[in-house]
Amino acid sequence: MKLNRMKVLRNVLLFLPLLLPLLGSTPRPHGDIKIPEISERINAFTMDFLKRVAADNAEKNTVLSPQSIFRGLAMSYVAAGGQTRRELAQVLHFPDDNDKLLKQLSELDRRFAVAAKHQKIDVSIANSVWLDEANAKFRKEYVATVEKTFAASLHSARSRESGQMTRKINDWISEKTRGRIKGSVSPEDFKSRSRPGVIDEPALVTVNTVYFKADWGSRFDKKSTSEKPFHVDAETTVDALSMHQRSLLPYSEDENFKFLEIPYIKGYYSMYILLPKQILTVNELVSAVDNQTIIGLKRTAFEREVDVLLPKFEFGNHRAISNVLSDMGVNSAFDSEEADFDRMIVKRIEAYRIYLSEVYHNAWIEVNEEGTEAAAATTGVHFSFGCSASVRPPRVDFHADHPFLFLIVDNKSRSVLFAGWIVNPAKAAGQPAQRQR
Repeated sequence: MKLNRMKVLRNVLLFLPLLLPLLGSTPRPHGDIKIPEISERINAFTMDFLKRVAADNAEKNTVLSPQSIFRGLAMSYVAAGGQTRRELAQVLHFPDDNDKLLKQLSELDRRFAVAAKHQKIDVSIANSVWLDEANAKFRKEYVATVEKTFAASLHSARSRESGQMTRKINDWISEKTRGRIKGSVSPEDFKSRSRPGVIDEPALVTVNTVYFKADWGSRFDKKSTSEKPFHVDAETTVDALSMHQRSLLPYSEDENFKFLEIPYIKGYYSMYILLPKQILTVNELVSAVDNQTIIGLKRTAFEREVDVLLPKFEFGNHRAISNVLSDMGVNSAFDSEEADFDRMIVKRIEAYRIYLSEVYHNAWIEVNEEGTEAAAATTGVHFSFGCSASVRPPRVDFHADHPFLFLIVDNKSRSVLFAGWIVNPAKAAGQPAQRQR
C-alpha cells in the first residue's frame, strides 16, 4: 500500500495586551456571567494541557496558547472519524457535531471582532490552507468547509520545493502576526518519508493565526520599576525588574491563592494572576488549580486598593507537542495505519490515508510597563499514507515575588487565550521563541 501526504496544521496567535488598573471610589463586586459552552470546552482543555506540560517543564518559564492549539486541531477534527475522532473529542473537549463546533467558534470570533473596533485594540484571526495536489486529491466538501466556515485563504503548494514553500508559509504567518512569529516551519517539516513500495509525502498545511494587541487602561510608571527579590524556591532568590502601581483592581483570595485581575483598556480583556500564598513548585501550583478554582476566585473578586508588584518578562517557547497529546489520549491520529481523516482526501491507491505527523506549538510573550504582547503558533503536520460595597476594605499587597500562574482572558466569553507560569523572571529577559527539536 502506498501513500503519505502531509498536512501541516499551523496555528499562530499573537497577543499584545497592556495592564489596566480600574479606577473607582468604592469596592464593586464582580458578578458572574454565563460562560458560553465553547469557552468551557477551551478552558477545560487549557487546564488539562497545562497540567501535562508542567510535568515536563516545571523549572522553565512557560507560555502557551491552548486556544491556538484548540483552533488549529479543529481544522483536522472536522475531517476526523472513528477512533481518531473520539480521541480528539475527549482530549480537546470538542463537541461531536461539526456544525455546532464551527458555529460556536464563529460566535467567539464575533466577540473578538467587537473589541477590535476600539482604536487601541487590534484583534484579528486568520486562517490559510496550503494544498499540494500532486500528493493528494482533496475532498471538495473539506476544502469548502475550511474556506467558508474557517474563512481560510487557499494557496497551492509544492512540497518538493520545500524551501520556497517554507518561505511562503512563514511570510504569511509573519504578515498576519505583525512580524512577531517568524520561522514557524522549516524545510525539514516537508521532507519526504517515501520508501520502496510506500508513498509518504506532505500534502496539506493549515495555518491559523490570531493577533492581539491592546493597551493597559493605565500603565505602570517606568520610574517605579526597580529590582526586587524574586524567590524561585525556598532556597533560591534572584533579582528581577519589578513594576509597581497602586490601584483599584478586582482582588480575591482563598486558602491557597491570591487572585488579581488586571483589565486591559475598556475591559474587553484581562490578565488573571494566581499567586500561591506559599512558594510552590510549578507542578504543585498547577495541580492545585482547576477551572472551578479560577471561577470561584473570579466570582468573589471585587475592587480593592491593591499594591501591585509584577516582574517584567519576555520569553518564548517552541515545542513539539505530539507526545503531550498522546499522553493525554490522542494516539490514532499519529498512526499512519490507524488515523482516520478520510474526509480530507479522495482515497486512491497512492494516497488512501492521511495522518498527523507532528504538532508544533510556538509562543512568545512580553510584559512591561506599557502592556503585554504575546504570540503563539500551533503546527500540525499531516502525512497521507496508504463582598459589602458600603465599607472599603483595607489595602492589600499583591507582590508577585515567587512562581505564579497567569492567564489572558476575553471577558465577555471568559475564554482563555494565553496561559503560563513564571518561575524565574531573571531568565525571561528578551528571549524569543526558538525552534527546538
